[in-house]
Amino acid sequence: MQTPKFDLEDVKRRIVDWRNGQESGWFSATPCSTDYVIHIFECDQLGAENIIFDGILKLEESNFSQRVSLWGDVADEYGLESYLGHNWYIKFMIGNDDDLEEISFHPCEKDMTLASGKNLTTSISEDELPHWRKK
Repeated sequence: MQTPKFDLEDVKRRIVDWRNGQESGWFSATPCSTDYVIHIFECDQLGAENIIFDGILKLEESNFSQRVSLWGDVADEYGLESYLGHNWYIKFMIGNDDDLEEISFHPCEKDMTLASGKNLTTSISEDELPHWRKK
């Protein structure tokens, strides 16, 4: 069984500090994070970031899914069940510059198995997908 590369409590501390302007972070692929949340909840950028931050702060070690290779480094994948009506896919890493980065946050688009043994399924319909994600 894989374990997370990054300490979840450290990631949560970084999220709180980012919110308070004391830490920096980066949504590398905005369509897979903030733009997706804006589409689903019809909110603005700040509202989307708050939804994402609140979701990450709800994570527990049992929500861990796997480590994945990302541009020559490693990111941690998590799943969050039934947060604001959806099952969520969350990915992040702490980069070489010690910033929280590569944040992806969107409804699960495929099944995920979590460390708890729970299997998260897709919770978004084709009609709810943003135009750039439709098949």
